[in-house]
Amino acid sequence: MTLSAKTVLNLAAALTPEVIDYINNDERWVELMMEVIPDALESKIGKLDCDLMMELSMCIMDRIYLKTST
Repeated sequence: MTLSAKTVLNLAAALTPEVIDYINNDERWVELMMEVIPDALESKIGKLDCDLMMELSMCIMDRIYLKTST
């Protein structure tokens, strides 16, 4: 089945909020963030104490969110 470009864009716009909700409720999202954020921190500021790394990671994760764009 071939859909027009306009139809694909309309479907994407309609489904984006639901997909974001799905991602936010999927534990793999949390696992990904807890794996990637410490790597990013180490890349930016070097080695950190384990407790500080976890605290910073949690604070940063709490500030990251997905939203729809217009």
